[in-house]
Amino acid sequence: MEHIKGVLPKIWASPAWKKRLQAGEVLLRWEEIVGPAIAKAARPKSFSKGRLIIEVEDSIWMNQLHFEEERILSLLNVQAGEELFQEIRWVLSKRPFRKHPKRSTKAREIPPRLRQKIEKEVAVIEDPELREAFLRLRLTLLKKGQRASRLLRYKDHLDVGR
Repeated sequence: MEHIKGVLPKIWASPAWKKRLQAGEVLLRWEEIVGPAIAKAARPKSFSKGRLIIEVEDSIWMNQLHFEEERILSLLNVQAGEELFQEIRWVLSKRPFRKHPKRSTKAREIPPRLRQKIEKEVAVIEDPELREAFLRLRLTLLKKGQRASRLLRYKDHLDVGR
């Protein structure tokens, strides 16, 4: 049986995985790309094989956004730098979107020692762009309040630093 340290870099290096990561980076800026009005009524749910599934708050918005599909695909692909998004499938949300109160925009500082651990952890990824994307993702999650223990729980499985 192959150790996870050998398997993960192969998975991360696959073209399909890279496209999903690239799509994820673009979709993190959903509100910025489509604007606040659309972002309040629709949100990305999943992406696979060029198809973006977007959950819509109600049927009125779904109808309106159907007419905006080509424009939205174009905006997303411009941000991706390639024709990554090929089609959109609109799905009606089963429950109303929650109206979350605004969270503090004050970013949390990441201790240098924790940042070093994360950098060491992602150092096993050979592709520099992919490694940087994972580093940014981990740091962003930390800044948004995720517990460090949850983020670092796979350290032992990766056999980092031994």
